[in-house]
Amino acid sequence: MAPDYNSLRRLALAAIHDRVIPGLVIAAGRAGKVQILEAFGQRQLDPEPAPATVDTIYDLASLTKAVVTSLLVMKGVENGRLHLDRPLGDHLEMLKDRPAITLRRVLAHAGGFPAHRKFYESDLTKVEPSQANRAFVVEKAAAEPLAYEPGSRSIYSDLGFILLGALIEQAMSARLDVLAERLLFQPLGLSSLGFVDLLAGAGAARFRGHDVAPTERCPVRGRLILGEVHDLNAFAMGGIAGHAGLFGGIKDLLHLSFALCAAFHGRGVDGGAPFVRPEVLREFWHPAGIPGSTRRLGWDGPSAQGSLAGSLISRRAVGHLSFTGCSLWIDPEQETCVVVLTNRIHPEVRDDPRFRALRPALHDAALQAVGYRAG
Repeated sequence: MAPDYNSLRRLALAAIHDRVIPGLVIAAGRAGKVQILEAFGQRQLDPEPAPATVDTIYDLASLTKAVVTSLLVMKGVENGRLHLDRPLGDHLEMLKDRPAITLRRVLAHAGGFPAHRKFYESDLTKVEPSQANRAFVVEKAAAEPLAYEPGSRSIYSDLGFILLGALIEQAMSARLDVLAERLLFQPLGLSSLGFVDLLAGAGAARFRGHDVAPTERCPVRGRLILGEVHDLNAFAMGGIAGHAGLFGGIKDLLHLSFALCAAFHGRGVDGGAPFVRPEVLREFWHPAGIPGSTRRLGWDGPSAQGSLAGSLISRRAVGHLSFTGCSLWIDPEQETCVVVLTNRIHPEVRDDPRFRALRPALHDAALQAVGYRAG
């Protein structure tokens, strides 16, 4: 245990005591070795308390964009099925008249789309998972008027990633969850990462043998959300979408991060081939070049000042955040990774500035504990 590990512990316990979060799980490591793996507090408070453990499954929300959608596009680029500078309309007929919306721009949140739309409230007779609603949300995203000229700026938006999910399915001839299992999770032996298929049945309190942390008591669905995606557009889509829907545990996320770090340096796991070709991964993880933006392709980078990634991690690092409270940051050059999983929206969604302050403090404390020094 690193000498300053107690500062991380105190920070986590104080946030739980002050009800900033119910609990959390945190992991960090370097060069493929786990150095921190710890759970604090509760995975749920409502209807009764239950402890968080290092095996607790969380709704990873927008980590889906980086961990599934971006990585599947990388695989498509590798095998020549996808090309970053071609229009999405090459694969999606509904976008054929919008050639400026390219794969590269959408990955960088620069496709011209507005920040958010509640498609689940538009013309649906009932907000429930269905194949028809899945197609409806994609069609609505494709028809949405653009908010700015593609490539001129970056506005974080789910809409482009909803369309990327549909594009991946069209180009690779399988559903997103099937592709993620086949191309991403199974090759690395990641058993706790996956989508909850709400088209096949309701969510449950356990996922692949592990307890699930609930999110809010949802006013639209009229129940505590447990084992089903929190995001309502993704819910209407059956829980399987390019912008949200992934569930998982912290051990597998850290293992995936290690595999990506190794690939960045041209190495595979256990002597195998790199998980992603290094030249492809490096292109995706390089700043996208959008004015005023820290975005990479499907990932983000720390801003120069006031970053939610913290003040310690290299500004060349990559990562992503989620609305539910989860975060993942990777310094590929030093092969250092930190993952935080929490359900800060349980039992209700709150705009709590204390959580915004907690995120970078946790990342900094974890990196200090593993002896990290930015290069």
